[in-house]
Amino acid sequence: MRLLPTITRSLLFAARASSAGVGIVGSANAVKKPSFSAPPGTAEVEDQTPLAPLGPHCNVLVVGGTRGIGLEFCRQLTDKKCNVIATHREAEPPPALASLGAKTLRMDVADEASIAAAAASLRSDGVSLTHIVHNAGIYGPKGTLDGRERQGRAAAPPVTKEHMLEAFEINAIGPLLVAQNFAPLLAPSGAQTMPVLAILTSKVGSIDDNGSGGAYAYRTSKAAVNQIAKSLYIDLEEQATVVLLHPGFVQTDMTNGAGLITADVSVAGLLKAIEATGPETPFRFVDFAGKRIPW
Repeated sequence: MRLLPTITRSLLFAARASSAGVGIVGSANAVKKPSFSAPPGTAEVEDQTPLAPLGPHCNVLVVGGTRGIGLEFCRQLTDKKCNVIATHREAEPPPALASLGAKTLRMDVADEASIAAAAASLRSDGVSLTHIVHNAGIYGPKGTLDGRERQGRAAAPPVTKEHMLEAFEINAIGPLLVAQNFAPLLAPSGAQTMPVLAILTSKVGSIDDNGSGGAYAYRTSKAAVNQIAKSLYIDLEEQATVVLLHPGFVQTDMTNGAGLITADVSVAGLLKAIEATGPETPFRFVDFAGKRIPW
């Protein structure tokens, strides 16, 4: 029997599945929300005219605000006179965070009960949020494919199931659980007519950008949170909008101080992207310099 070309077979399968109601997600009546997809291999700089400037009318939850990029978010948001709530895992917030005068909230993004309890605490206090900045994340062990040196990367133990699950738990599932629990607290305030959920991801999660391989746990967990963020953008509809942010290669503990930019430069750029996110802004993946990143 003559084999059908792959595309033809795929189209026939899709048509049959559609007629049978199999494997089709969503409704034919659903309205597709706008999304910007940067062409592969490009780095177009977007217009970042402020649509919703941050200020005293903003209540911002910074998830993971104890050090590095998260602490810098708290610092710069405080400078903008925003009302900042920063989460920390430790029993007490570190002195650097406490000195900013921001409200603190104990929460562990790897612990579902902890997330629920933190959200319930704010709800009981009557707190509403205009922004959530999800910064918490890990790189995890630098597991390789098989322990061998490849593509200029040093030999290291092979990646394990545990490595993968740990990265997914913190980097992908954590932001989803935070959105589940804290999205009901999002509400407009003053000039902030559309609340914003900003999720820090990484360019390393871009499939188009992967030219060096490796980093299995970190790459895939970040690619996963990118997809989660897109679904949140659709599902939250008129309640909030969502933006994905790449901070760049920043000089923090995660990079052992070996980054190319400082945390203050990174965060200043990311805040511009947040302020350029309004009710009509398409879903997008943008870095600290305003460059749109291909998926």
